[in-house]
Amino acid sequence: MRRVFRQRGDRHNEPIILTERHQQLLEQEQLILAKLRESLVDFPAAQEDLDSLDFAVEQLDELFLLVIVGEFNAGKSAFINALVGQMVMPEGVTPTTAVINLLRYGDTVSETVHADGVITRTFPADFLREITVVDTPGTNAIMREHEQLTQGFVPRSDLVLFVTSADRPFTESEREFMAQIREWGKKIVIILNKIDLMRDEASREQVTRFVQEKVQEFLGFRPEVFPVSALLAQQAKEIEERNPTESERLWQQSQFEALETYVLQTLDEEQRIRLKLLNPLGIADNLSERYLKATRDRLAVIADDLQTIDNIERQLGLYTTDMRKQFEYHLTRVENIIHRMNERGDAFFEETIRLGRVFDLMNSDRIKAEFANKVIGDTEREIDTTIDDLIDWMVEQDLRVWEAVNEYVDRRRLNKYAEELIGDVGTQFKYDRRSMLESVSKRAQEEVDRYDAARHAHELSLGVRNAVATVAVAEAGAVGLGALVVAAASTAVVDITGILAASVLAGVGLFVLPIKRRNARKEFHQRSDELEGRLMDVMREQFESELQRSVARIADALSPYTRFVRSSQDKYETLQRDISTSQNDLRGIRHAVGLDQG
Repeated sequence: MRRVFRQRGDRHNEPIILTERHQQLLEQEQLILAKLRESLVDFPAAQEDLDSLDFAVEQLDELFLLVIVGEFNAGKSAFINALVGQMVMPEGVTPTTAVINLLRYGDTVSETVHADGVITRTFPADFLREITVVDTPGTNAIMREHEQLTQGFVPRSDLVLFVTSADRPFTESEREFMAQIREWGKKIVIILNKIDLMRDEASREQVTRFVQEKVQEFLGFRPEVFPVSALLAQQAKEIEERNPTESERLWQQSQFEALETYVLQTLDEEQRIRLKLLNPLGIADNLSERYLKATRDRLAVIADDLQTIDNIERQLGLYTTDMRKQFEYHLTRVENIIHRMNERGDAFFEETIRLGRVFDLMNSDRIKAEFANKVIGDTEREIDTTIDDLIDWMVEQDLRVWEAVNEYVDRRRLNKYAEELIGDVGTQFKYDRRSMLESVSKRAQEEVDRYDAARHAHELSLGVRNAVATVAVAEAGAVGLGALVVAAASTAVVDITGILAASVLAGVGLFVLPIKRRNARKEFHQRSDELEGRLMDVMREQFESELQRSVARIADALSPYTRFVRSSQDKYETLQRDISTSQNDLRGIRHAVGLDQG
């Protein structure tokens, strides 16, 4: 089987020519990946995820990338030397000096050290003409940056060969790292190295089954496992010319031939092109699934936020309805006060405007005093007290609704939601949302903190009194609402005494008094009802104005949060639709490529 590399030598000088079907698939895949990238940028995705997708897209135009991973001392370097057939990698390096090595074809042997910890090595080995081999630091290496570099290359790989040692196979760190590789949708082949350390074939088969079963148990797939001895294979190739017989014996013991056959068949031009097309799909699948989940999680948060907004708006609707109902009670109190004054006025006119009191009627001061005492009475104080109660109630309710909104929003703001609820990719949404909630909470708290009930009540009272004074054509000044009612009601008795006295002295009192009494009562009721109607209208107008102003202030405080939530809903619904479309398109390409990842 070692002769295969020499037989393939001439073909490696030929360029890879894509069939028309492969070219079409390549172009379709590039379009799908470009659209997915646009969606991830809009999310916005983490820069490292965008870089991974960009690397994957770039690979469509690059050589096949074969990545070798595994723990330090698993024999990765020896395995690579045996696979390539030359001493291309130094062996026995300590973890502290381990770096990533990129092995490429070159007419001469060269070594270039890069600032990012990567060494590019070139060798005139046929195996490297169309394949770049990546030798990575051990997954259990001491230096953390080594692992980060390794993980940076794994997402870009076309095929991953995971080397584990037969004397300690499938360690915990290997299991964790292999799980990360599978998340990227990579095809993994396990190399069980150092089988020369096993006593017999039964022990080798036992370890092989152990690795397959553990991978199946923990990672959910049954891998291809090749038990080999890279050391024996390497020795066999080194002495092939000098001692063919011993070389063949070592080669058979290494069990390397089955692996070489598999690798060469897998890396056959047709299969290589399929893997090349498939590789970006694995990365794109991983990213699209992660960001689609993050999008769904954010839409779930947004749904809660929309429910919060709806709850507040519904509570404000109930607030306005309850306020109007309770307001009618206060109006009824004022109406009852005026009605009782009217009843006392009727009784006063009936008792006062009669022939037996003709001489009393001539004393206008006395009649006015009686009218003020018997009819007006405590009307002024009762009306003022009732209006003051109404105003205090409105001010109190206004403050309470602000406190309720503040408490409700604050619970949403301080609610400890899990990070994964809004996705662990990108942070702008989390910060913007928190900022909006804090803005609303701050505004509501400021309204509550600076709420001056006395000043608010005074301003509202002044507004109502001025409005009543305007319609009553009177000066409000410092006069209470009750005083305006009394002033209007008292005009009904102003001219009674003089007219009645003249009428009685003229000898027509018997006829004049009943008419004057009816007219006085009629005028009194007319003035009283007119004033009552005006007072009720003005109070309703002022109440509605204040109620709407209060609700509008709350809506204004909520508006930045509301706009953010609704615009975010539009954004993430569009992203969800676009990423889902990209996912379906990726599945279509995968089906067309016809390569089952297993």
